[in-house]
Amino acid sequence: MRHNNRRSSASAAFPLALAAALAARRASIVSSQDESGIGCRSTCPPLDDTGKEIPSLCVGDDASPYTSRTYDVCHPRTGTLSLDDHRGSKVIVLANHYVGCNAGRRESGVFAHVARRYRDAHPADVLFVTSLKGGASCSRWAEIYRDDARELYPDDSDHYDDYDSASDAVMPLTVNDKNSRMRDDFFTPPFPHPSYVVLDGRDMRARAKFVGPCCGYDDYFDCSPDVALTLDGMLTEAIDEVLSELLTKGEEEDGGGGETTGEDPPS
Repeated sequence: MRHNNRRSSASAAFPLALAAALAARRASIVSSQDESGIGCRSTCPPLDDTGKEIPSLCVGDDASPYTSRTYDVCHPRTGTLSLDDHRGSKVIVLANHYVGCNAGRRESGVFAHVARRYRDAHPADVLFVTSLKGGASCSRWAEIYRDDARELYPDDSDHYDDYDSASDAVMPLTVNDKNSRMRDDFFTPPFPHPSYVVLDGRDMRARAKFVGPCCGYDDYFDCSPDVALTLDGMLTEAIDEVLSELLTKGEEEDGGGGETTGEDPPS
């Protein structure tokens, strides 16, 4: 993934020094998991047991063949979602989570917090969606990630009181992916989980795709809060790279005097 030194206002809540430290920790985690054979690499295309590449959406690929499809949303509203409806100047962030996966449960609170932070700072510029599989009710899953977000980010605990509002303004949207359609479109197995894709809404190309830091941990508490929180830095870096381009382009189109949407996110 390319790195961009420009940062959006949303990253102000995540100090650079801490981000660097968490990135180093993440590298150590991935290295140890790979060495143990757990199989949590972000290699794309993913490899099967024989080492054969499996065709899959990778960084730089056009996701347009999938963005016209409709997916069933189950929280915070019911209905359908087509990513094409959000084509344009928007960053689209997808999560690949399983109810029965403790690693995904552990990371869901971080994903919810990052979604809320960017929603508050740039409400018109971001969309966060979770592909949920495994059988539990969407409302129960929302309770899990809301409680985890409160635990991981205690200073922001009062920001999750609106998570039962039936609105697209509440993020992430949760897709009931019981048939694994969204997973197969964007996270074709054997790509590991929990995992994430960042799309540039201007052309629907994948700008980032990676596996979460809790991948490979069997028990929920084996993935410590410090490890789970590295996902914040990973998402922030990937989102800011695209978001800064979108906001800069918007300012240029406004003759240099345009204003970005939203306010600085809460720390």
